[in-house]
Amino acid sequence: MARKGWGLAVLLTLGLMGWEVGLLWLLSGGFGPRAEALLSRLAWDAALLLPVGLAAVGCAHWLARRGGQARTTVESAATLSLCFLLLLVPVATGRGLLQSQLARTPPPAAPEGQPVSATAQDVGDEGRFLCAAVAPDVSATPEEPSLTEAAWAGVRDALVLQVPVFPLALLLLRRRSRPAVSGARAVASPLALLVMLGAACAWKSDGRRPAPGVSGLSESEGGCAPGARVRTYAVAATSVDIPLNQHGDHVPRGLMYVLEEHLPALQERKHVPEPLVLRANAGECLVLRFTNRLATEPAALRIEGLRATVRGAGQEGGFVPGTSVAPGQSLTYVLSLPETPEAEGAYLLHDSGDGGEREARGLFGALLVEPVGSVYRSTATGEPLRDGSGWEALIDVPTGQDFREMALVYHAMGPPEVADVRSARGKPLPLQDEMAGPFRPGAFGINYRSQPYFEREESHEDEDERPAAPKRVAAPLQLRSYLGEPIKLRVVHAGSAEFHVHHLHGWRRGERARQAPASPFEAPHLLSPGSGLTLTTAGTGDFPTEAGDFIVHCHMPNHSAGGEQFTWRVFGAPQPNLAPLPGR
Repeated sequence: MARKGWGLAVLLTLGLMGWEVGLLWLLSGGFGPRAEALLSRLAWDAALLLPVGLAAVGCAHWLARRGGQARTTVESAATLSLCFLLLLVPVATGRGLLQSQLARTPPPAAPEGQPVSATAQDVGDEGRFLCAAVAPDVSATPEEPSLTEAAWAGVRDALVLQVPVFPLALLLLRRRSRPAVSGARAVASPLALLVMLGAACAWKSDGRRPAPGVSGLSESEGGCAPGARVRTYAVAATSVDIPLNQHGDHVPRGLMYVLEEHLPALQERKHVPEPLVLRANAGECLVLRFTNRLATEPAALRIEGLRATVRGAGQEGGFVPGTSVAPGQSLTYVLSLPETPEAEGAYLLHDSGDGGEREARGLFGALLVEPVGSVYRSTATGEPLRDGSGWEALIDVPTGQDFREMALVYHAMGPPEVADVRSARGKPLPLQDEMAGPFRPGAFGINYRSQPYFEREESHEDEDERPAAPKRVAAPLQLRSYLGEPIKLRVVHAGSAEFHVHHLHGWRRGERARQAPASPFEAPHLLSPGSGLTLTTAGTGDFPTEAGDFIVHCHMPNHSAGGEQFTWRVFGAPQPNLAPLPGR
């Protein structure tokens, strides 16, 4: 009998291992842990389930002998299933409590912008595999789990694993059925099986899934492929007075996206606002946690050109990507970035609602997808960037050419004749009427900077009208690089109805340069709303012939005069606070 009991317990354990694997595969949409992680977790579960199976077989045998009456196969299978359930509940409960006591300090959440593995590779970090497909481990919660919580998790685990025990027992038991079985008994076992199936389906989750972006992110959380590197950013929409230049011109009702960790410094006026520019590498799983922190207005986050899975509650309970959310609400976007060279480039982040009015006030940014495995470095020090944000960076490519990267976001502050751009005194800038039509200086800009060209009239009579507190000012946008270094210019249109034409003027000088045709890097490029392009110094003809200052501007009528004209300074010798590319 002992030999038969061992054989039955082993077969039951193997069947439950298959059930776990199938359940994980179904609930994760076809994804699952890699083989080495899967085998280690299955071995851990088998070490617990085999003794439970042996005890359940012994319990069923003891109950059969105590009853003294021969039982049918259905009755024996039902008895074995009931014993297994009663024994598994305390085992699963005790395991959860033991884990919470003995677990080492959990790994810290992924720093903003830094990649972590989406698939934990050892049982100690993962916590458990029992029912991990449908809910997280009770020991993974931040607080110490109570006995009630651990018991509830144990009951849930036992019910989910109990589903295949009864049919497995029917297949494995070789005893012949005995004829007499009452109608009540005949109905009880199938009814119990249906109840357990319904409970397993209803308790798919206990509502405490780990937030995307922390280590150990489940592959079923929003579509991250097994083993993908996960990069997380927490993004907020906030209101801000946007300074445009050194004169104090500003957008008083400005809006912008900002990393949550940078929000206090922005509110304390320690940082001059810049458009949010995020980076991620091709092949990574990008998680954007977006929160609307505006006081009264809705806000949205739309990613142009990339597919995303969205989690959270929209305005009316449901949502689609780009849907506005009310103040205080959040959405989480999960993007599985393709691991192909074609995925590299610039993608617009913007608010797609309210007819573009919030976007015109500054609610836009950019996502830059870099080559696989890239490391982002500070242009000032050459050290790795902590969060991977900012409009300029040095990109260290492990298996390719390193390059200096600069992102330029062309934008308009609404219709040019009615744009709400004000002087340092709070008055609207004067309307200009040129051949192409009326426009307001400061209505056009790049990266929240605008250098409009018009005669400023300031008299001593106006001194009393100046505000008591000085307005925040912003230095002009200046692009900087070294002579002969590889450059990638990411150019983005912020999505307004105004078209822009990006042009780098005077990049090459001298007679030989004038005779040669313009390279793609310096040629004019039409930007349609929402588009992005990458310009690269790929050939020798794309580099400037000498160091000096060059003009970056928009060729559309009134745009340069309205503010879209800046300087690119190329140096021929080392400069303070301007790191060269690694190895150069």
